[in-house]
Amino acid sequence: MASSSRRTFMTRKAIESRLSSSETTDRTELLAHPSMVSATKSCILAKEVGRSLGFPARTIATAQLLVHRVHIFQPSSTASSSDLGAACLLVAAKMEETIKRVRDILAHTYLLFATPAGTEFEPHSVPASVTDKMRHSVLAVEQTVLDAIGFDFRTAHPHLLFVKLAQMAQVPQGTTARTGWLILADAFFTTLPVQYPAVVLAAGALCLAWNLDLDVKDTVPCIRKALFAQSQGRRNGRDAWRSLGRMHNGRDADARMPCDRPTALDMATEWWTEFGVATLDVQSFVRQIVDFYVLFFNTSVASAEHMERHQNGLPNKDMSQRIGQWRIKQSEFLNSG
Repeated sequence: MASSSRRTFMTRKAIESRLSSSETTDRTELLAHPSMVSATKSCILAKEVGRSLGFPARTIATAQLLVHRVHIFQPSSTASSSDLGAACLLVAAKMEETIKRVRDILAHTYLLFATPAGTEFEPHSVPASVTDKMRHSVLAVEQTVLDAIGFDFRTAHPHLLFVKLAQMAQVPQGTTARTGWLILADAFFTTLPVQYPAVVLAAGALCLAWNLDLDVKDTVPCIRKALFAQSQGRRNGRDAWRSLGRMHNGRDADARMPCDRPTALDMATEWWTEFGVATLDVQSFVRQIVDFYVLFFNTSVASAEHMERHQNGLPNKDMSQRIGQWRIKQSEFLNSG
C-alpha cells in the first residue's frame, strides 16, 4: 500500500498498526492514542483559524484530513500542534484554490492564542517580527505535509454529495439535514476520512442523522446492529480493495452520482447501495462516529485529554448529548426485547 498516494484508504486496523505495535480490541483506544490527541489539537486550530479567515468548509476539511495523514504517514514528525495546524491550512488553501497570504494565516494563528476569548481579531496589528519568526517553522512543517501526501493535490469532498443526497431524500433542512452536516464536520476530527471515500462519509452522516429523528423502534435494523457490533473496521480482504478500486478508477468518481441514480431515496431501506456504498462501510462509519460522540458524553470514562478537547468545543456538545442518549435508548430497546 503506497503511503504517498492520496488515493490510499486504510482500514482502522491498519491505522492502529502504524500508530502502535500492540493489538487492541478497545473500540475507543484509537481516539485516545496520544498521536490522535495531538492531531485533534491541530484540527481545532485549523478549524478556528480557517473560520476567522473565511475559508469554506471544504478547505477546513482538507486541512484536517492533512493533519491525520501526517500523523499516520509521518509518525516521527516533531512538529508542534500549532505549526502543523497552520501548515496544513496553508497547503489546503493552495489545494482548494482559496489562497491567502502566508502572513495572514500566521497572524490569525498567533492571535488565536494571544487574544482573550471574545476579543475581536486584529491581524494587521500583529508585528511582522512575530510572523517572520513563525514563518520558518511553519514552512518547514509544510514540507512534511507535502511528503505525507506525496505532492498529490487532488481532492474529493463529501459536502456537495451530502447536500445532493439530502435533497434527494427530501429531509427537513432545519433538522435532519443540519444534524447530518454537523456529523459530517465532526467526522473530520477522526480518521474516518482516511478510511473512507467521500461518498461513504456523506451517506453515513445522512443515514445517522435520519435515524436520530426516528422512534427507537423504527431504527433501521442494520444501523442498530452496527452500534453494538465488535468489528472495528471496513470489510477485510481483497474484494474490499477491488470494490474501492472500481469506485475510484483513478479519478474523482466518488464525487459524482451514477447516471442512473434514483430520483428519490427511501430512507427506510439500505438506499446507499444505489451509489455503490457497501452496508458494512456505512455500519462502520456509524459505529465509529457514535463511539466518538459517546466518548465525550460518558464523562465517567473520559480522560483529562478528552475533557479538555470537549471544553474546546470538540465535538459539538449538543450532538454528544443527543447521540449518547440515543445510544442508551437503543441498548434499552434491545434489552427489553
